[in-house]
Amino acid sequence: MTNVLVLGGTGMLRGLVLRLLEEPNEVFVLARRPEGLRALSEEAQAAAERLTPMALDYHDLDRLGHWVAHVQLMHGPIDQVVAWVAGDRNQVLSVVDTEIYRYRHSPWDLFDIHGSRAAMEPRPVPQLHDNCRYHRVILGFRVEAEGSRWLSHQEIVDGVWRAMAHPEKETIVGQVLPVDLRPPSD
Repeated sequence: MTNVLVLGGTGMLRGLVLRLLEEPNEVFVLARRPEGLRALSEEAQAAAERLTPMALDYHDLDRLGHWVAHVQLMHGPIDQVVAWVAGDRNQVLSVVDTEIYRYRHSPWDLFDIHGSRAAMEPRPVPQLHDNCRYHRVILGFRVEAEGSRWLSHQEIVDGVWRAMAHPEKETIVGQVLPVDLRPPSD
């Protein structure tokens, strides 16, 4: 059984959480809004014993660290993290990495999800422990006959799922070029 932590798992990554629960995974979901977690828990009722939801703002770094430590004390070390983090992602990822390192010295995978701008504005890889295998996943857009559009939630889920199944240092879901075809931001 794989222990998977999903940061931001009630929005566009909701379908990924449900897909992870189709496999024999323990899934720990952290999100700010309790109502999103309740809805996710209801939808995942058949696998409720393998889903641990937590309403928490991941920018509250002390609470985040305590929760990640608690999860590992109760369920064992985390094997994979999928993180869709807004704001200062490096601090958030550093806290998660530090807490995982306390319980796990063998390799684990971090899938850091970024919007399409990350392809044009490369960011340095956060400082992480050596046992963390860092994977950057960039979400792009689709160009169709009638114009360009952002990826659907299902396309995002499928793309992140593929990135997790075949981990590379960087995976682009959809396309990010040419830049002038990017759809307008909402």
